[in-house]
Amino acid sequence: MHSNTKDEDPFVCPQCRTKLSAQTDHYQCSRCNREYPVIFGIADFRIRSDPYLSLQQERAKAKRLVTETEQNFSAMLDYYYEITDDVPPALATRYKAYHLNGPKQAQQSLARLGMSSGDVFLDAGCGTGGALIAAAEHCSHIYGVDIALRWLVICQQRLKEQGITATLVCADIEAPPFPDGYFSKITATDLLENVYSVDNTLVALGRLLKTGGKLWLAGSNKFCLGPHPSTRLWAVGYFPGKLRSRLVKRLRGVDSLRFINLISPGRIIRYARQCGLHTQMLSPRMVALDEEGNYPAIDRLLIKTYIVVARLPLARQLLIRVGPAFEMILGKSPYSMESKGVDQA
Repeated sequence: MHSNTKDEDPFVCPQCRTKLSAQTDHYQCSRCNREYPVIFGIADFRIRSDPYLSLQQERAKAKRLVTETEQNFSAMLDYYYEITDDVPPALATRYKAYHLNGPKQAQQSLARLGMSSGDVFLDAGCGTGGALIAAAEHCSHIYGVDIALRWLVICQQRLKEQGITATLVCADIEAPPFPDGYFSKITATDLLENVYSVDNTLVALGRLLKTGGKLWLAGSNKFCLGPHPSTRLWAVGYFPGKLRSRLVKRLRGVDSLRFINLISPGRIIRYARQCGLHTQMLSPRMVALDEEGNYPAIDRLLIKTYIVVARLPLARQLLIRVGPAFEMILGKSPYSMESKGVDQA
């Protein structure tokens, strides 16, 4: 597996876009003189943290994961949910199953994206690294970025156990530490729901994508008539914001949607067009399950039913509008601002 050396580091300052120089334990910007630390072997280029924790709190939580539990992927994932009050135990079980199923799910996604050995690949919002594991079967220049160092230390351990080399970077995707046009393929699964600004994120992803490159996006649909994955509450996206917040807090104990952007395929297509990205494919989220049965039995039954229904042509059109999740491929070309037909695969 190819490994990027320090001489090959592409990193630029997230603030002024100047090429960074690698030091022993940090990266240095010669223009604005800002330093970016390397923590647990992961470069931290954040200029702000995610909405849930401050930078200091977030780094402390990552340290707990590294120092207070057995250093294997499964134990670290279990411990993460033990020390995360935001996630009720019933949802934690489903979230862990989601992470464990990540490589299997990503194999299907990358097949639709059309990976090749020469690709420079980025998974934006890489979490525990499911897409990075799948991408290692196709190419050797692999990068994962996430705003949460706590997820990246878990991802780092998982990749180590799998024998996979990838460059992990802690950064806000709206201020990425990469040059423009650096990546030929980008994936972003459940990213847009968790950023500060959906449109700013699409602008940043479009800048990172080289001309002729492709961006694969997937997310939960605001207009889903069924249970939302973050709450398991039906049709929750149809409620007005304040009422939705009170409802979720009353039924789940915490408003797990308070920092979540509720998105829809139509909204993303409109934003993408403004960013110079054209929609090449739009589909209900296609799901693949591993054989280990990590999801609860009722969830596996619902998922298998969804897989069958999603293959039916008429049902596919309906699921794009009111189904639980969608996926799309956006392309970048010199003619991206032109109106193009969408393959509703």
